[in-house]
Amino acid sequence: MRTSLAIILTIAAPALADDIGYEELVARLGSAVPTGAGVPIVQVEANESAGLVYRPNPDEPDFAGKAFNLFSGASSNSGHATFVGRNFYGSAGVAKGVTQINCFEANGWINTYLRFGAGSSGLPLTPTGGSRLFNCSWIGSTAAVQSNEILRRADYAMNRDNTLVIAGMNNGASQTVPELMSCTYNGIAVGLISGNHSAGSPPAGIDGAGRQKPELVAPGEFTSFSTPVVSACAALLYQFSNELPYSLNTNRRTGVAIKSALFAGASHGSAWSNGTPTSGTSRGIAPSPIDPIVGFGTVNVDRAHRVLSSDEVTGQATLAAAITAAPVAAVGWDYEVVASTTYERHYTLNITSVSDLSVALTWNRAPTSTSLAAGGGATPVYNLDLKLRRVQSGQAVEMTGSAGTSWFADGNVVSASTPGNLEHLWVEDLVPGTYVISISRATLGAPSSASVISWIVDPGSAVVGDLNGDAVVDGADLGLLLSSWGGTGVADLTGDGTVDGADLGLLLSAWS
Repeated sequence: MRTSLAIILTIAAPALADDIGYEELVARLGSAVPTGAGVPIVQVEANESAGLVYRPNPDEPDFAGKAFNLFSGASSNSGHATFVGRNFYGSAGVAKGVTQINCFEANGWINTYLRFGAGSSGLPLTPTGGSRLFNCSWIGSTAAVQSNEILRRADYAMNRDNTLVIAGMNNGASQTVPELMSCTYNGIAVGLISGNHSAGSPPAGIDGAGRQKPELVAPGEFTSFSTPVVSACAALLYQFSNELPYSLNTNRRTGVAIKSALFAGASHGSAWSNGTPTSGTSRGIAPSPIDPIVGFGTVNVDRAHRVLSSDEVTGQATLAAAITAAPVAAVGWDYEVVASTTYERHYTLNITSVSDLSVALTWNRAPTSTSLAAGGGATPVYNLDLKLRRVQSGQAVEMTGSAGTSWFADGNVVSASTPGNLEHLWVEDLVPGTYVISISRATLGAPSSASVISWIVDPGSAVVGDLNGDAVVDGADLGLLLSSWGGTGVADLTGDGTVDGADLGLLLSAWS
């Protein structure tokens, strides 16, 4: 018999600042900047008071032209939901083009969409109204066995439907990590730039003890309002990924690809650290992939767009093949379904000036239907490792320890954590030369699932006509120019105020 669940939920009060690369995105794309138009979203809210109070105020001037579809019953206006909406698709948000908001009360979402308690045959529903994003600006807790079922169901749905659940952490650095919904594998947990949020591994009894959660931080006084900042950035990526010419590659609009691009593009502040030793034999070997407080760093929609608007590449199956292969672009990504056998991929990278390198690798947990039953066991998650080596005299040379001191100033060139489903390389002042990024599977036996690696090099000089910042001029840049035709922005190479044939001529003359 199916069991409904009522969870104790917490909400907070609003504030928002803007430090997420949006101004740079607008300056680069001009009139072609995405707005989230055509991207249906789900806003899940804790019930604010007696009765049902979970709906944003539809009479809010910010929300003119937006449709609020109620899926948990009739609702009064929620001040919290209204402020979340402002920071997502309203005046304070960057996804103002979002017009379809599907609203759930949190317990209703868990019981009716995720179908908690429905057993192995009662799978989560397909995405509500075609939604791609689920914003959860609330936290919850219950018994560990129930929380695990809910989290597995969310991961199952994200892996099946290529959606993303973006969930806030608890407010206050001294607070415990909330089980729901920040402890998914396939979603994104969101904290605050200030670090004043709960941080650390999932609590005892939750799947993946000791792992680092997939995390970003964003501006805001409280996590309830930093969470929709990340959701809005993801909405922009979903929109352009679903439009020509980018929509020709369906891998681009998968949840794991958008998540990986957001991770690789995150901005590292001066205090960011994953604890990598700066000297000795362990120099360059990260004890953990990401910062224990701010995760991958501050969400940066411009850098994430640069990653995902670049062409997908295919990694080489052997290291030997990579050493002799043509280098990939300085910004790129690759989607792969990792089988339950041995697996490796390699990407040759040519660094032409002293640069910083960010590489993010993440993959989905693929829960089986059996694990969704009450008391079902956790589905194993395979483990991938990530490494950067330098090519010298036709050989891939390790860069750890003293060997790497002449090749990079700081950061890690090895990320080989376990458990978890993410790895990260952050290398500062990488000197010119040829390098190979390598992925290897460290464990066997777990179900196959999608994996995406993304990287971005911050070079010392720009290339004329390179509109997406990947250091080459190719079809991706041509697509950006054509989508800006007649408008303004970075595609206006001549600086005459209009993107036209003169700019097209300049871009083609610089073709790589």
